Amino acid sequence: MKSTDAIEKRINELGAGIIFNYSDLQLPPESQTAAAMALSRMVAQNKIKKVGKGRFYRPVVSCLGEMSPILDELTKDLLFKNGKRTGYITGIPAFAQLGLTTQVSSKILIGSKSYRRPLKRGNYEISFTKQENELNDESIPLLRILDSLKYIREIPACTVEDAISKLVKIISRLTPEDVKKLIKYSETYSASVKALLGAICEFNNQDFGDLKLRLNPLTQYKLGIRKIILPNKNNWNIK
Repeated sequence: MKSTDAIEKRINELGAGIIFNYSDLQLPPESQTAAAMALSRMVAQNKIKKVGKGRFYRPVVSCLGEMSPILDELTKDLLFKNGKRTGYITGIPAFAQLGLTTQVSSKILIGSKSYRRPLKRGNYEISFTKQENELNDESIPLLRILDSLKYIREIPACTVEDAISKLVKIISRLTPEDVKKLIKYSETYSASVKALLGAICEFNNQDFGDLKLRLNPLTQYKLGIRKIILPNKNNWNIK
């Protein structure tokens, strides 16, 4: 079997929509140059798409045309290292998942243990924000709530007050244990996030721990929130 045929066979075995690199093709070292040339030809022939340096995928074709890989697949090498989670998708995709916006964006924000320069993959622009908390399946949904408070002015097609009203309901449904974790994770976030979280917990009659003690009593947080939305806002110097 010719090397080109072997490469195409391996790509088909990996499946459509799956991101792969040279090592995933499981070719001998002496075939790497030939593989690079073969992949370049396949990109030119529109058989596969290139999404970054040495990273490709075979597009899924539906009745609506070609579909891009799902975000988790597109970013999996940015979310895991040696099988350990090092990042998570946040920003607009996460805010949409929380029901805070219906907007679709080509911009992806990744909370990461270490800072990385922004990059582009296909039609997506990927940027990073430092996340110092533990990253696992239990913590990530809570961190996304805190990220919503952090970027509350930047949620598209959603006013600050609308976002607060929705987050009040979301946080009210958390278990006492999850609220405790949320407060713990907020330690690495700004004072305005702590103030909003404390006000929401207080409004929901949830234990807000020592959040108020972490804040400067003279600092005001000007967010344009009315009392009708958050009646206890003055307790937290929210304006």
